Amino acid sequence: MNTAAGAAVEQRRRVQRLWLVVGSGILGLAIVTAVTAVAVTNPGGKPAPKGATSAPPWPAPTDPAARAKASGLRVAPMEGAALHIHQHLTVSVDGSSVEVPANLGVDPAAGGMSPLHTHDTSGIVHVESPKVATFTLGQVFAEWGVALGTDRVGGYVDGRNGRHVAVFVDGKLVTTAFPNVRLQDHQDIAVVITRGSTQPAAPATSTWANAE
Repeated sequence: MNTAAGAAVEQRRRVQRLWLVVGSGILGLAIVTAVTAVAVTNPGGKPAPKGATSAPPWPAPTDPAARAKASGLRVAPMEGAALHIHQHLTVSVDGSSVEVPANLGVDPAAGGMSPLHTHDTSGIVHVESPKVATFTLGQVFAEWGVALGTDRVGGYVDGRNGRHVAVFVDGKLVTTAFPNVRLQDHQDIAVVITRGSTQPAAPATSTWANAE
């Protein structure tokens, strides 16, 4: 083989080796990207619990322990005493009340309850925690299994399909993200959903008859 022919063969081999290295790198990057995407969107290999994005009714979930975990809490045998506060939660759609279910955060099968729970359908939310901590409206809805976002509740999104979605605390309009509303003692929290020209308005405050 003459010198020119040998050089050409060697050049082809170099190109083939280069493409082999590049191809391996691309494949490896694709695998890493895919694994990372799964890890981010599906941590632990299990789908993250999602809240309902439908219209009500929104019944109590059948998996209270899982819903408590989704809210960052856990079901325990005893109620805590370090923090004991209550809120009154109401939800209305087009002027009709939506029932807040009894026994949110309560797991009869396990014989325990979350520090954040309800006992009945009065709308009274109980926080009975073994330690002083911050609890939020987002955790209430996570236990309920209803989607709550910056501008949405369930299947209703503010500004979409003529809908208005608002949250009021003690009669004042909330201007921050709904899930971040911090729970404090004897708060009146109202989620009001309307449509068209009817703008949300704060309802009358609670009498706190069932708060203890």
